Amino acid sequence: MKANKMRRRFSLCCVAAATLLLVGCNPESGAATYEVIYPSGYTRDYTTYHKEIPVEGASCSLQWEKAKDYEKTYEYDLRILDENDSVLYEYPNMGSDIMRGVMQEENMVWICAEHWTSHHHRGYLEGWLKESDVFLINLRDGKILFQGRAGENEFYLTSNGTRCYFYAPGKEEQEKLFGLVKIPAEHAEIYYRDTLDWGKEHTVYTFDYVAKPDIDTSGGVETRIKFYISETQLKVVWTSYESVGNGNWEYLEKKAYEIPIVENIP
Repeated sequence: MKANKMRRRFSLCCVAAATLLLVGCNPESGAATYEVIYPSGYTRDYTTYHKEIPVEGASCSLQWEKAKDYEKTYEYDLRILDENDSVLYEYPNMGSDIMRGVMQEENMVWICAEHWTSHHHRGYLEGWLKESDVFLINLRDGKILFQGRAGENEFYLTSNGTRCYFYAPGKEEQEKLFGLVKIPAEHAEIYYRDTLDWGKEHTVYTFDYVAKPDIDTSGGVETRIKFYISETQLKVVWTSYESVGNGNWEYLEKKAYEIPIVENIP
């Protein structure tokens, strides 16, 4: 009996140790998550899983489908559907299973196909965005009017005219060559890329923080940055998921920033 109890206790200890090890070794733990909120009420975060994705401000929608050679390439086809879910246009190997779309003006739609490397989240986790493909498509004939690529951790927010706006998290100070070379820290910022000179970043707003603002999130279990999108401004809100009593939990606002964007258009 004692031997059985000893073996059982040992097994339980091993399971507990393994669980702690897995949690402690999860590189995604502790990173801030993202949520995008559009005027229509549609939101997108790491829990969202839609094969058919609404286009903000339009009756059409986006759909992803695994490419014919998916097992080799892991690529997706992009489809644009009309209001009856009929396929208007299809673009092989140009999609992603995480996409967003915004109507720019009549019959013009911006599409962002995001490529995340996170394993325990469906994207929208700070520091885990590999790259994004951004397209401007004419819905009259399906022609791609512009195609550009955004790099690592450039999080697409919206488009206005020929400008596409991104949020970039800050970068901590780095040392190289055994401390002989120091690369200064970079604050988080919002900037735009213009279709006329896509390779250049045009800073719109620089935040007062590198990693996160001076806020208390010690009582929370998740820190989330909420991006409220409108035609005139971007609102960036830092929140903490905390208990509010009686078994209820909410994302409590800690700090908010409002950044106008219309005035930046000539």
